[in-house]
Amino acid sequence: MQIKLSTARDMLVAALLLFLLALPFLPIPGDGVARMRVHFRTGQMADPRAFTTETSRSVCTVMAAALSYEDADTGEYTHVVCGE
Repeated sequence: MQIKLSTARDMLVAALLLFLLALPFLPIPGDGVARMRVHFRTGQMADPRAFTTETSRSVCTVMAAALSYEDADTGEYTHVVCGE
């Protein structure tokens, strides 16, 4: 009985974690469209590159927080900016 209870608890925790990870990507009522601008450069690139796409504000905010970085030693960076 203890094995079944432990398995059920583990499955519940796993489902809760999956839901929490998916939460920022679920559509939120009233969440508008944002233009996401990404500027990046890797060590092998001579010039920086950029691209723009449209997504929801919540996804853009999550991506900006997760992907923006700068490495002063190598000159590599990724900047994500959310605009209207």
